Amino acid sequence: MDLQKTKIYLDKLNREYARMSKDPENVVRIDVDIMLSYVRELYDAILSEVATTASVSSHRHESTHTPVRKPVVTRPVQEEMPTPAPAPVVVLAPPPPPPPVAPAPVFVPAPAPVAIAPPPAPEPVAPPPAPPVRPTLSVSAEAEALFEEKKAKELSEKLSDLPIADLRKSIALNDRLLLTRELFAGDGQFFDAALTALNSYSSMEDAKDYLLEHCVIRYGWLDNKRLEAAKNFIKLVRRRYK
Repeated sequence: MDLQKTKIYLDKLNREYARMSKDPENVVRIDVDIMLSYVRELYDAILSEVATTASVSSHRHESTHTPVRKPVVTRPVQEEMPTPAPAPVVVLAPPPPPPPVAPAPVFVPAPAPVAIAPPPAPEPVAPPPAPPVRPTLSVSAEAEALFEEKKAKELSEKLSDLPIADLRKSIALNDRLLLTRELFAGDGQFFDAALTALNSYSSMEDAKDYLLEHCVIRYGWLDNKRLEAAKNFIKLVRRRYK
C-alpha cells in the first residue's frame, strides 16, 4: 500500500468533511459528489496496491500450479441521494382593494323662486244700507196695502209660503230677469244690491223699511201695472224671515 498517496486522499476527505460540517444545513449535491470522488480515489489507490501484491504472489507459486483465486472487487453501490423537496411556493395574497371613494356631492342650484301674482282683489261690495228710522217715514195707505199678509187657506198656498234661507238662491234665472225688468226698471246691479241687503236683515220690519225707502216709490210699485208683481215679490221676501 502506498501510504503517501493514501494520506493525500485522507487529507482531502477530512478537509471536505470539515467544510461540510460547518454548515450541514446547506450541503448541496455537488458537495456530496466531491466526497464520493475522493472516496473512489482512495478506494482505487488501495485496490491497486492489493492487486500488485497479489500478482507477485501468483508468480512465486506458479511452479506448484496452484491456482490463485483473484479477489472479487466489488465497488460500493453509490447511494442515490434523495432529491431535495422543492421549496414551498409562497402564494402572496392579493393586496386589499382601495377604500371606496365617496363621490363628490353635486351641487344643484336651487330653482329660482317663481313669482306668483296675487289673485285679484275682489270688488268691494257696498255694505247694505241701514234700515230707515221708522218714525220719520210717512207711508201712504196704498203702500201699506202692499205689505198686508193674507193667511194661506189652500194647500198650494201653504206650500208656497214655506221659509227660505237665501233670496238669491230661491229666485230662478227667468224670474230674476222678469223682476229686474218690471220692478227695478232693468237695473240688475241695484236688484242684486237689494237682495244682498234683504238677506242681511233679521226681521221683516227692517226689510219693509228698506223697500219703502229705496224701492216702492223710486220704481213706481204702486202703479197698477206693477202692483201684482210687487205683492208677489214682497211675499217672497217675507218668507226669508219665517
